[in-house]
Amino acid sequence: MLRYLLRRVLIAIPVLFGISLVVYLLVNLQPGDPFVGMVGPETTPAEKAELLRRYGYDDPLVVQYLRWLMRALAGDLGYSLQQGRPVTALIGERLGNTGLLAGAALALTLVVALPLGLFVGLRRNGGVDLAVSVLSFVLVSVPAFFLSMLLIKVFAVDLRLLPTAGVTTIGADYHGLAHLRDVARHLVLPASVLALGNIAVLNRYLRASVSELVDQDFIRGLFGRGIPRRRVIAPHILRNAARPLITIVSLEIPALLSSALLTETIFNWPGIGRLSFEAVQGRDYPLLMGIVLFLAVVTLACNLLADVLYALVDPRVRLAP
Repeated sequence: MLRYLLRRVLIAIPVLFGISLVVYLLVNLQPGDPFVGMVGPETTPAEKAELLRRYGYDDPLVVQYLRWLMRALAGDLGYSLQQGRPVTALIGERLGNTGLLAGAALALTLVVALPLGLFVGLRRNGGVDLAVSVLSFVLVSVPAFFLSMLLIKVFAVDLRLLPTAGVTTIGADYHGLAHLRDVARHLVLPASVLALGNIAVLNRYLRASVSELVDQDFIRGLFGRGIPRRRVIAPHILRNAARPLITIVSLEIPALLSSALLTETIFNWPGIGRLSFEAVQGRDYPLLMGIVLFLAVVTLACNLLADVLYALVDPRVRLAP
């Protein structure tokens, strides 16, 4: 197992370096410079050139990349041009909010999609299966921004049940359970938007896996011998259907983080997604590269976690050459 894990880590290292190079080139080869919106019209070309030289933006691109890479390996992602603070500190401040949002969306996805996918998989081609399939295709097809606006219109504007933005109520000084309830109310809408599309996808995968297993001879044999359904579902159907879901669920974590950009912007949720939107608006290159590199590390870590979990469930994976 250790050899298998080491092999996966060694594969991830050059991938991370490749991602860092592509991200750096894409960000720095954009037209203009990071100070285009920070200097006044009275700034002379000489003063602007001095500003670029001071921050190292007049050096060759290779030199800039190597300098940034060496600092990144040491844990220094530079300073935000807009806020003048370390990029790592800014990401750390927003990480908790994004983790809360992504965790709630993932929990909601699993709680709804797993029993629903199992139910329709065991009762395929019925009325419930057809209704769930149609609803799943609708949820996958509807853009997240439209779904966000629809939920805000219904639950915040019309019914006045939930707040529209932020993490807590502005001006409210809640403590203890009251504070937790306030955060939970603000969390419902953005977490639901992130979860609904993932519920549809995960439900379809689980439905297909369960339907395929039900047709297997060993499952038919268990049912034919009169073994109770509950003694077949948990140890046999769920255990075998869970294998492909391990990879899907593990990859949902970075997908939720990337999807949070639009959701956090709409609901004004102060997370990493909102921070990346602000970095793009302000052409804050160090902050933008730091966020993308952080998301790349999270994605590779989740891939590694998926490989490890899959190897634990199926020993044939780690024994393969």
